[in-house]
Order: sequence, then C-alpha cells, then structure tokens
Amino acid sequence: MRSILRSIVKIGIPARAGPSLPRQLCTKVATVPITPQHNALQRYEDDLQNEFHQILREERQSVLDPVADPMSLEVFPNTRPAFNFAAYVNKSPTLQQLVSLGVELHKLEKRKGIAQFVLGLDFDRDMRNHIRFLADVGVPAESLGEFLTKNPLIFKEDLGDLETRVNYLQSKRFLPEEIARIVTKNPFWLMLNTKRIDRRLGYFQKTFALEGSEVRALSTKQPRLITYNLEHVRKNTFTVQEEMGFEKEEVKQLLLSKPRIWMIKTEALQYRFEYLHRRMKLSHAELLQTPDLLLTRDVRIKQRHGFLKFLGKVQYDPKKELYIPLKSLAEGTDEEFVAEVAKSNMECYNRFLKTL
Repeated sequence: MRSILRSIVKIGIPARAGPSLPRQLCTKVATVPITPQHNALQRYEDDLQNEFHQILREERQSVLDPVADPMSLEVFPNTRPAFNFAAYVNKSPTLQQLVSLGVELHKLEKRKGIAQFVLGLDFDRDMRNHIRFLADVGVPAESLGEFLTKNPLIFKEDLGDLETRVNYLQSKRFLPEEIARIVTKNPFWLMLNTKRIDRRLGYFQKTFALEGSEVRALSTKQPRLITYNLEHVRKNTFTVQEEMGFEKEEVKQLLLSKPRIWMIKTEALQYRFEYLHRRMKLSHAELLQTPDLLLTRDVRIKQRHGFLKFLGKVQYDPKKELYIPLKSLAEGTDEEFVAEVAKSNMECYNRFLKTL
C-alpha cells in the first residue's frame, strides 16, 4: 500500500432483588487473565454511515447531487450483495489498486449502485488526484482504505470544491493536525459545502455559548457531531438541560468533555440518567466528574453497582475510607473490575449475575 502512495504522493504523506448468596464465595480473590476490551468497529461503521443518511434527509437538497435517490446510498442492508467484484478484480487495474490501498470491496458490493460507480472509474484519471489530495490533507496512509470504503463517493466531488472546504477550515484557524483528524474521523465532512459547515459550527457556538477555540476543540474531538442530525442534537440538548436538570454551564462542560452524549438515543440517555441519579443517588456534580457513565451500557452499570452493593462495598465518596471510583463502573473488563475493584473472584461474580 505504501508503495502505491509513494507513486501518488511525493515523500511526506503527512436492581432487582434476588436470592442471597453465601458470602464465603466472595472471600478469595481469583487471579484472572486480563484481556483488552473489544472495539466494536462494525457498529461504529454502521453508526457513521447512518448519520450521513440523516444529514441527507435533514435538508431538501442533497449534498451528493446529481444522485437522484439518496436511499440508494444505503449501507450494509440485510440482503445479499447486488453485485460481485470477484469477476472483475483480476482484470481491473483500478480495483487492484483499491485493494492494495486497503479498500474492502465486499462492503462496497452491498451498497446499491456503488459497485457500478466504482467500476466506471479509472484510477489514474478519476482517483489518483483525489487520493493525493487526501494524503496532502493529512489522512494517514493506513487510514486511506477505511476512508474510501466508507465514502467512495468522494471521487464524485470536484477537487476545487474539496480544496475550498479545507481552505475554509484553515480560515477558521484550524491547525493542520486538527483538519487531518476531522477529515480522517468523519469521511463525509468534505461532502458538505462551506455554507452548511459554517451554519453547523455557528449553531454549536451560539447554542452552547462556545468560544472560537472551543468550537475548534469540539469539531476536532468529535467531528461526526458537527454533521449529525440537528433534530436529534436538539432533542438531546433539551433532555440534558431541561429533563436531567443540568445548568447551562454544566451542559457546555458535558458537551466539551463527552460530545458523544449528543449522538446516543434520547431514550437511552434518559433511562441511564434516571438510574444513575434516582436509583444510585449520584449528584449532578458526580456525573460531571465521571461523564463516561452516561455513555456506558446500562447492564454493565447495573451489574457492577449491584455486585458492590451485595458485597457491602458501595462507597463512592472520595473523602471516606474504602472509596470506590465511579469510573470503575465504566472502565476495564469484568475480570479487572472483580479482581482489582471488588476484590472478589469471577466465580462469585458469575453466581451473582445469575440472580439478576
């Protein structure tokens, strides 16, 4: 892949009550292997593509004109591929180049009209300059395949328009490394013209009283939020401020620390807050200090809090003895939590889970 890039770019691509358990089961700490958490990449990809579809539905004019039917861009439907690249790969230098870059052709096959679109392109004529542009902007060589898998329609865009959109970010004092992260993490950002991006940045700045530097920080930290469905953003803003009761300055603090809160389902956010605040009696201040709890799966919080409660170890006040950090309810594997936080063993934990 790097050899191809070097030929394109000159050096420098930049709780429910249950039966009691015998306490003796929880007296010994088992030594357990620690394994890293699984990164749900597929779910991330699905979310990212679905967000872009929401953008298309949000305004009357599609940013992908002249595509007549935005739903033709649907990604990963539960159907068999409408097209198969297998018969063409050996005969198509263009497809071979894309494979070398890391593009996952089997994902493109599942998207109506995309396979035919890609087959109609010539690598030297239609792709080389766009790939050079992305590399110059700062998309890492190892990320180009993922970028193009998610958004092959970047090849429909005029290079002059793409340059204008990058120049806009530069005019707003985004640093080169910030622009590189934005484009890499949100492959659809460059599909939006400067007027739409300007309106989006203005919305966040006005709604949350952000300084210019804070707008840049938010855009860089979670670039997908800027192009996310505004109706959903407004709903979650109302929920956080009016229903959950956070003050305006606290809402701003939450946004800048955990912007993904504005991208999760409103109902899930409401339910999670209800459990944390009403059932666990956590204050707004405690949630502001550990906002990861609002992004943690409900079942994980319930299981871990319930287990600590069963052991008589629920103590989240740092000023008191035997303090349990709230972040431990959200971080690490179950093995780490049980051994290092609860000071118990997996046998006891698994028996407890069966009572829920």
